[in-house]
Amino acid sequence: MRPPPRAKNAPLTRTHGPDATRDTTRRRILRWLGGLPFLPLGLAAALPAGAATLHPTPADDIGPFYPLDWSGDIDADLTKLAGATGTAVEGTPLRVSGAVRDSAGKPVADAAVEIWQADARGRYRHPGVDPRTRDPAFQGFGRTMTDAQGRYSFLTILPGSYGSRPPHIHFRVAQPGRAEFVTQMYFRGNNREGNGYAPPEREALSVDVTAAKAGSPAAATFDIVLAAR
Repeated sequence: MRPPPRAKNAPLTRTHGPDATRDTTRRRILRWLGGLPFLPLGLAAALPAGAATLHPTPADDIGPFYPLDWSGDIDADLTKLAGATGTAVEGTPLRVSGAVRDSAGKPVADAAVEIWQADARGRYRHPGVDPRTRDPAFQGFGRTMTDAQGRYSFLTILPGSYGSRPPHIHFRVAQPGRAEFVTQMYFRGNNREGNGYAPPEREALSVDVTAAKAGSPAAATFDIVLAAR
């Protein structure tokens, strides 16, 4: 007989074996995140000369709408907000997934990956935004942990444009002992500012979107390469 499904935000209950060690590590990282200050970017040391490396993903601004309160519903499904009743999320569902690696190609396991973004109306879930103007069913931000292969996945929506900015999703990657990394993901073909400008690294931060198929959301892959420690 299969055990009953775990509630959306219920804690894991493994108590022994390798999985217990992994769960303990995850809880330690999440506790560490609660008091983590933002660290300067680019503090990682370079790999030894001659070592084969991947190009690190360009950093981008954190922006003014980084979530101030990470309590409550902060899981990897942004299309369902706990407590929101009688309405469905607006916009086109989008599965954003990828892998976090270092510049030597090694998976970065048990790292916290956070995203935050505008809803389909172009509004953020943030104290600086009038809640009456937002989609009340959209979670707005979420957090997940990379697995042993460095993989992560979020279910969200295609963001609306915010002011003169093109649609984008903010990312933050944090792991004990490593400088935090902040960037933004854009959508190829619609990644320029309102004045037509895009910095040279913008294309490296842009993804293609695979159209939705029956019963599945649209999909985009955003792999992140961190500089070596």
